[in-house]
Amino acid sequence: MDTLPNNFADFPPGSSWLDAESNSRRMRRRVVATLVALIVVGGLVGFGAYRWIASLDESSSPSPRVDPNAPPLVVTDMLGNQSESQNWAGYAATEGSYTSVTATWTVPDIGLASPVGIDAAWVGIGGMRSRDLIQAGTQRTVLANGASQDEAWLEMLPSGPETVRLKVGPGNTIRVSIDQQGPETWLIAFANISSGQTYQVTKHYASSLTSAEWVEEAPSAGRRRVLPLDNFGTVRFSQASVVRDTLVLNISQSGAHPITMITPAGLHLAEPSALGDDGESFSVTRTSTPSPSPGGSAPGRRRGP
Repeated sequence: MDTLPNNFADFPPGSSWLDAESNSRRMRRRVVATLVALIVVGGLVGFGAYRWIASLDESSSPSPRVDPNAPPLVVTDMLGNQSESQNWAGYAATEGSYTSVTATWTVPDIGLASPVGIDAAWVGIGGMRSRDLIQAGTQRTVLANGASQDEAWLEMLPSGPETVRLKVGPGNTIRVSIDQQGPETWLIAFANISSGQTYQVTKHYASSLTSAEWVEEAPSAGRRRVLPLDNFGTVRFSQASVVRDTLVLNISQSGAHPITMITPAGLHLAEPSALGDDGESFSVTRTSTPSPSPGGSAPGRRRGP
């Protein structure tokens, strides 16, 4: 009689059916262990690749850091709560940790009423009680032929200023804000309310967060040479606010103090008004005091302390 075939002969001599099952389990365990190892190694390789790409991105947008042993940045000599400066006029808040600042102002429209000179209106974080400063605003330069040039700019000390792609003209109302988005990450936004044009950019910068400012400035051609201040008339700041220790405050609530711009002889060049009843507005007015000579320096682009 024919018999059905069986598989016993397929097993090695002396091996039982249980031995075969045990070997099968061990093989499955080895396969699973191998797969787990491959997944772990793959994850490590992927993470390494991510960190490599991230490092390239960070190197392309370096975060300026200030040498703690460097001498204080001048022109203002304002590392404190002084009420006078040789190139700043406006308000500064210095009590707390600041992560946002904003304001609106109108670019002066003075035509031929000003001699050769320059002025800049801006908001910023840092610079009063530290050597770091991130700032953004507008600048007006009056040339020898009576013509003027207006531009929007940003700057992160110790790096130089950058002109931004926002068209600015006399009489335009401009709103500028600087907002921290994360550690060393800042969103700087401009809006020309008169034209409807906007511009914004994200920058990487290590800030001490120790002060916030709303300033009308006489820029400098270097660390110690303040340029002639033009006769800008009056610049009015409004809708000014700051975020301090996560709280949104106006200038009055922030405890900011006024700063008057003076000559080396102590004469007033530009004076801030008292704060408005809304606590978020003030004006800076140019006095009739002639601007000191910068010693022959041509108008330049350096701003900040």
